Amino acid sequence: MPTFLETVHVLNGETLHLDYHQKRINDVFQFYYPSSPVLNIHDFFASLEIPQQGSYRTRLVYRTDWEFHEFIPYQSKNISKLTIVPTGDYEYTFKYADRSHILKKIAEHPEADDIIFSKDGKLQDSSIANLAFKQGDAWYTPKEPLHWGTTRRRLIDEKLIEERDILESELKDYSHICLINVFRPLSMENALLLPDSIV
Repeated sequence: MPTFLETVHVLNGETLHLDYHQKRINDVFQFYYPSSPVLNIHDFFASLEIPQQGSYRTRLVYRTDWEFHEFIPYQSKNISKLTIVPTGDYEYTFKYADRSHILKKIAEHPEADDIIFSKDGKLQDSSIANLAFKQGDAWYTPKEPLHWGTTRRRLIDEKLIEERDILESELKDYSHICLINVFRPLSMENALLLPDSIV
């Protein structure tokens, strides 16, 4: 049975968007552990001594119980160049703790800061984030991502991004790409120009 991971942003003692992390945990239990009581992330954080100053990447590893946690001071990775790689048969439907396949793919492409997975000509995700593409005044996110991230789900609920197929062949129709996750908000400040950022 695989091991799962939640990555939560803790900012100055505040745990951000826990409800969306709980939704993902609920999905994991419904699929893998339907007869087990669902872990409650709110209760777990209430039992921890949370850093009160600074930005932290909190790693929670679990199966049917919490197995490990750590608070890591967050340092942003500078990403300016992306390359597109085929997804093949790889699946990352849930947030698994084992990311060895993804790390191997990154190592195969030293010319880029990060990779974008593409399946049957449709763009999916980068190695660390879901994606949003700007066309005019609107942002669109791939309809069939490799992974359904919590920030992506929240931005869809807030009607800030809309799902659609993003085809490699139509990448020229978009002006910017933005990597979105719990540390990377949807913004022009975080966006990269297209097609300049694709190598």
